Amino acid sequence: MKFTIQMLIEESDQLPLSIPIHCIERPCERVEDVGLHVGETKALLGTLQNHVVRNQLARFLDTRRPCGVCHQPRALKGYHSLQFRTAFGDVALKSPRWYWCACEARPPKTTFSPLAQVLTTHTAPELEFLQAKWAAHLSFGAVADLLQDVLPVDVHLHGETVRGHVFATAERLEAELGSEQAHFDDFSQREIEASPDAGAPVTVGLDGGYVRGRDKKAPGANGCFEVIAGKSIPEDGNAKVFALVRPIDQKPRRRLHAVLAAQGVLPRPRVTFLSDGGDSVRSLPGFLHPRSEHMLDWFHIAMRIEQLSQTARGVSGVDVNIRKDEILHQLQRIKWFLWHGNVLSAEDTVINLLDDIDDVQAELDDADRQNHAVLKWLSRAMTEFNGYIVNNRPGIPNYGERYRCKERISTGFVESTINQLVAKRMVKKQQMRWTPRGAHLLLQIRANVLNGDLAPRSDGGTPGLASPRRPRWRPDTPRIWLHSSLLLLEIVCR
Repeated sequence: MKFTIQMLIEESDQLPLSIPIHCIERPCERVEDVGLHVGETKALLGTLQNHVVRNQLARFLDTRRPCGVCHQPRALKGYHSLQFRTAFGDVALKSPRWYWCACEARPPKTTFSPLAQVLTTHTAPELEFLQAKWAAHLSFGAVADLLQDVLPVDVHLHGETVRGHVFATAERLEAELGSEQAHFDDFSQREIEASPDAGAPVTVGLDGGYVRGRDKKAPGANGCFEVIAGKSIPEDGNAKVFALVRPIDQKPRRRLHAVLAAQGVLPRPRVTFLSDGGDSVRSLPGFLHPRSEHMLDWFHIAMRIEQLSQTARGVSGVDVNIRKDEILHQLQRIKWFLWHGNVLSAEDTVINLLDDIDDVQAELDDADRQNHAVLKWLSRAMTEFNGYIVNNRPGIPNYGERYRCKERISTGFVESTINQLVAKRMVKKQQMRWTPRGAHLLLQIRANVLNGDLAPRSDGGTPGLASPRRPRWRPDTPRIWLHSSLLLLEIVCR
């Protein structure tokens, strides 16, 4: 049985043109023979794309050839080869070069390429979108293999090519984001006063993760650098994620502003930042939003106290003037004080417990008895915990009151964001090394994909923060049909 698939081109001022684009000839005796094969589908799509692109551009050149003043056809200087890469195969084109007409206000004997007006890039926006979307989940080499398996793309498509296209898309997203702003509210006073009162505060969680760096900066260093990831959760609406590499990112405020704008909480948002209190994220909330509230995550406080309790349980059996039960009791008092926001009493209890441990260590030294290692570890851990509480004193609220009001007190949702944004793509199964700039650009692609903001543009632009629009058909546009006796394809069986 032989199937011939034909394409019919209809234009308002020309007779319909039927072009055979593919022929399939094989018996139907096994299950493997039923339907189209992947190779046949790729050949069909590639041939169809070739005809469609050539007919579209031929129509475009016909409309641009006459001079806009005298309507005489412009003189041809010559042709040069041009390769247009699409999601359905590469199309080899002959791009003409025309002379400007003498009646046009142009220097004499100058030429121009008309296809440069429509083919602003030699890679179709849809192909760039597919590469960027899948590169957010897979390695660049795996993306090239995936596209080659399901689409008639160039067989020589390499992971480095995908990497270049993905980073170019990320650079355009950065440019579309706009410049950094000195003040968070860029609205006029009239707009701010006319806007509704700010509702419930938006909760923004911040956390840091580490990515392997390509270059080691010092002997013995592991070469890792930190990535900051965040998640914004409004009272109503969908959550949004964002990420940045601080030494690289030049507009973190604008990035947060774009996330809040996408959630519809501007122009007067109330923002509550939750973080683990680390050195890298402690100063970020005030920098990102000057009128924000910064709160220390309760989970990290509870975990640190639990680690101190585990260490204190090793004091049993030691002949010293301090009991394990007393240490555990004091640690529970510290936890109770912090839960109710009584930071001053918690600090006093920590200092008193440290003094007791230091006194016991001094007694052991005076008696020429060996100092117990557990006490050293506990003293070191208590000193570190005291510094942690002192540094984050302004961010410790009354957790009990917030919990009873059903407000967030933990950054568990941000811990999953680090795993979702950074770990799955860069750390866990894909042990690769990154430059800070490369990691920052890929994180922008991944954040936009996870937020659902990355979409192919149908207006001739490139992938970006735009929703796809359905193109309108105009009467002077050629109509290309795939006819069928049943649905779409005109199939001739012989």
